[in-house]
Amino acid sequence: MSSANNDYEEKRNFIRMFVDAQVVITDPETGETYQGDSKNLSGDGVMFITEQQFKENQILNVDIRSEQSKLAPLSAQFEVVRVKPVNGGEYEVAGKISSVK
Repeated sequence: MSSANNDYEEKRNFIRMFVDAQVVITDPETGETYQGDSKNLSGDGVMFITEQQFKENQILNVDIRSEQSKLAPLSAQFEVVRVKPVNGGEYEVAGKISSVK
């Protein structure tokens, strides 16, 4: 007898690490910068919360700096793959890292 949980296959290439860190988001087309809070990070993606509503497929630059000494700073180019409204006026933005600077 097989349960649904035994049939689950992980689709991610990298494990997500939950990270509470500040994110500075820069739109390379306009040069405008925004603030956000990182929620998780993996080898090829980032998810953060911000007040700015970005668009799917939009290219952004992200800089993640943590107070935790275990996490090295990260500067990367990022492609938005999902934007979801949360917490009245904030957005959960998830995407794929296309290159690390």
